[in-house]
Amino acid sequence: MRIGIDIKCLRYNNAGIGRYLRCILDALQRIDNRNEYLLFAPSNTPFEPTAPNFKVKVCKSEIKLPGILWQQSTLPGIIRENDLDIFWGPEQTLPVGNTGKTIRVLTVHDLVYKRYPETMVKSVLWVNKIFGNKSIDVADAIFSDSEFTKNEILHFFPEIDKEKIHVVHCGAAATLVQPTGRKLRQGRLLFVGSLEPRKNLPALVRALEILHADGLDIPLSITGPKGWKNQTIFGILEKSPVAGNITHLGFVSEEELRELYDTCAALVFPSFYEGFGLPVIEALAHRMPVLTTKGSVMEEVAGKFATYFDAGDPQSIANAIRDFWNRREAAEQELLQEESGLEELLHRFSWENTATKLLGYLEELVRNGRRP
Repeated sequence: MRIGIDIKCLRYNNAGIGRYLRCILDALQRIDNRNEYLLFAPSNTPFEPTAPNFKVKVCKSEIKLPGILWQQSTLPGIIRENDLDIFWGPEQTLPVGNTGKTIRVLTVHDLVYKRYPETMVKSVLWVNKIFGNKSIDVADAIFSDSEFTKNEILHFFPEIDKEKIHVVHCGAAATLVQPTGRKLRQGRLLFVGSLEPRKNLPALVRALEILHADGLDIPLSITGPKGWKNQTIFGILEKSPVAGNITHLGFVSEEELRELYDTCAALVFPSFYEGFGLPVIEALAHRMPVLTTKGSVMEEVAGKFATYFDAGDPQSIANAIRDFWNRREAAEQELLQEESGLEELLHRFSWENTATKLLGYLEELVRNGRRP
């Protein structure tokens, strides 16, 4: 097969979808030396393939265009010219114009633009409303990160053929932390995520304030890009009585993130809405206790291996943190005692498994000769 992939987000996006795409591409290079992969970008990208069957093709337009306009105006012709069997759009949009006989597949990570449009930047919301909807219409097949996201697609697009939606979960790092030889965990909580409204960081800060008023001060490390619509969040952080206990590390390297997963006491992930919740499975891969949102996709991901709270209620978050904090060493030991169950969970949510499932669906589509 000749497989084309839109990698424009790898020019600048090291978090979120960019991180997802790099992890899948790395795994595909480990498992597939048969098929030819053409990775298209409108300008130079720092991503460098390690396998000979993966090639980056920089396809500049005559005038410099924003990525989404390059995708819609330039990429359809490139797809036709390269005689691709299949084309994959990994970041929620596809070229919706004439791509010839090439099969088009789309990954939908979440439907924030449908469920919580007020939390998005207007330009991104506009792109999703126009090209996200059209991409779902023209896609031969759709990959969703979770059963939760599949159900969201069916809810907001009831006319869609559910048989063309395939769940391809995200993964955690292949190298798992073993229960022996671990680094000593510190008395510090960890939040991983961009500073944007749906991540619900103000509720976490309010929970820490509740604990502070009760005489319990717990440090928090925050890591992730600045995100958007974050002025209110920064204002809350600066004025909070627990501001001295909160450290904002910003975006960190993969090595630094692994160090945080290894050494902080627990991940607290109070997000209102996720398509998968990658930090949850990554924390569990490092045998790190997780406190997160009940009634969300995180229950699909973590199952019995996490503690859940009501993300809309800072008191509920505070109660979960307090309960964990008072028995944190025992909680970590209990997690380690579930080693066989954790290994089974982490095998299911590995990038190799993700890549294998994705490749299997691509090969099936080409065998069946399905066209848009």
